[in-house]
Amino acid sequence: MPDLGQFTAFLLVFLRAAAFMMSGPLYAIKGIPPLAKVGFSLALATVVFPMVELNTPLPEDSWGFGLAVISETGVGLLLGTAVTMVLNSIRMAGQFIDLQIGYAMATLVDPTNGATSTLLAQYLHLLSLVFFLMLDGHYTLIIALVKSYELVPLSAAGFSGGAAYILLQIFSGAFTTALQVSAPVLAVLLIADLGLGFLTRTTPQINVFLTGFPIKIAVGLLTLSFLIPLLGTVIHAILNAIERDLYLLMRELV
Repeated sequence: MPDLGQFTAFLLVFLRAAAFMMSGPLYAIKGIPPLAKVGFSLALATVVFPMVELNTPLPEDSWGFGLAVISETGVGLLLGTAVTMVLNSIRMAGQFIDLQIGYAMATLVDPTNGATSTLLAQYLHLLSLVFFLMLDGHYTLIIALVKSYELVPLSAAGFSGGAAYILLQIFSGAFTTALQVSAPVLAVLLIADLGLGFLTRTTPQINVFLTGFPIKIAVGLLTLSFLIPLLGTVIHAILNAIERDLYLLMRELV
């Protein structure tokens, strides 16, 4: 006779893992087939399930099981969304640079999220994903998922205003990181704007709109090229921020 309780626990573990992966930064790429996403989530749940301790009683009626399904799905979505917000700070930094460099006028369709994105924002986002994988960020996500079953037991999550406050803090931290990453390029572009302004005052015959665009693009890209080698250090700091933010968020879900 199959153990129905074990099957119920495995299903709840799978739902949290699937929701976490679907809303995470890697599986949010729309080019990955949905069947592959479900298959990897199932394999991940199979590996994680033996390490999950069933400290809380599982629901036995259909109403309680439905609430547990919603709860586990919500926990996975919240954790995955938190990770995505932190990692998207690099994309946000690219959008800040594009706004000042002039690339914001030409938007592209980003195939990774199915929305429009600026040129440097898409480039920095894809590059940050490469650095994320090189620094074993995917292992960090798997470890965080395993720890989530210890900090937030199955069907024991409680959603309160504290979790919303932590998400707001995560978003504000991502916005601050984006400003810090883009600040050197923005400062150089500001100096270039001031230089073009003085040039216009001294030589009114120069069309600043025609000469300013290529100058700002060249200066901005040159400055960005010096910052690219430092992106690995930024991603490492982001990984530490992900671990800290996920711990704070899971503590509020108990």
